[in-house]
Amino acid sequence: MNKILLSLLVVSLSSCKAQEIETYLSQLYEAGKLNGNVLVAKNDEVIYERSFGYADPAKNRLLTNEHRFNIGSIYKEFPAVCILQLKERGMLSLDDRLREFFPGLPAWAEEISVTHLLRYSSGLPRISWNTYFGQGINVTEEHIMADLEGIETLEFAPGSGYLYTNYSPILLIKIVEKVSGKTFNEYLKENIFTPYQITSLVLKEQFPYQDTTLMAIPFNEEFQPDGYKIKVPYLLLSATTRDMYQWLKELHAFKVLTKESVQFLSQDAGTGDDLQSPLGHCQWENEQVIEHSHHGSSGSYECLVTYWPQEELTIIILTNQKHRNLREISGRIKEMTNRL
Repeated sequence: MNKILLSLLVVSLSSCKAQEIETYLSQLYEAGKLNGNVLVAKNDEVIYERSFGYADPAKNRLLTNEHRFNIGSIYKEFPAVCILQLKERGMLSLDDRLREFFPGLPAWAEEISVTHLLRYSSGLPRISWNTYFGQGINVTEEHIMADLEGIETLEFAPGSGYLYTNYSPILLIKIVEKVSGKTFNEYLKENIFTPYQITSLVLKEQFPYQDTTLMAIPFNEEFQPDGYKIKVPYLLLSATTRDMYQWLKELHAFKVLTKESVQFLSQDAGTGDDLQSPLGHCQWENEQVIEHSHHGSSGSYECLVTYWPQEELTIIILTNQKHRNLREISGRIKEMTNRL
């Protein structure tokens, strides 16, 4: 088969797959089960990209491909990667203890290492978000650090268990700032966003947003906006589908970090069920990544990014109305895309 016919065949197959995906997602949208943006890439080419629904609860603005969504706990990939960049540059050790960076923390800071923070095995408790949100308090970094300093005992001895807590990425971010001498936002721009062409990803100052330009506002199934308040910029990482696609491409090309560092960040605490590594769920086989999947949720935001290197397939789903169906959607799209 000559190259022209082969090219036409590939275009035709991609078009058929895109139409099948379009039909499926449109049905979900019409049924009120999808409000967000979807991107599908195959063989290093975006074969499907579409927005469904509204950017605000008043239904005044339709979503576009340029709209950003809070990515929830997927944000934890970024401080973890920054830490490994600093480690590769010899600026810190993963065995360093918290006490070295935060001498004012209680005695337990001597027991917790950077590795414990990365693997959620520090023994630190979860942040009491609902205590603040229930009282209408605008949560700030000062609230979080004061609570941290008031912790008397850990949930378990560091390294002996697993507990997902936002204290871990927050402390990793503070370590990045102390070691680099830059704000986290500055570090990201200089070491990740600019060099790897991640052009739209931003850290918002607070929620509710003061500037809503190209922001997908979160709302529930009754189109009521989220009512919590938070002013901790590095927790409000917001991205487009293209941003997340570019991030996964660069990370798994081992440009942002070495292969060894990505392998390290793929490891979890190794105890219990439903564990996550800093990269969510990143599976390796014979020294190759076979799947990188990460789910994020924050209020009414729900996001899922998944990359299958051996199939050269990436699916990004970012939504601002939670329906808890993104894994099912991603699975169906994968079936359609891989079907001959």
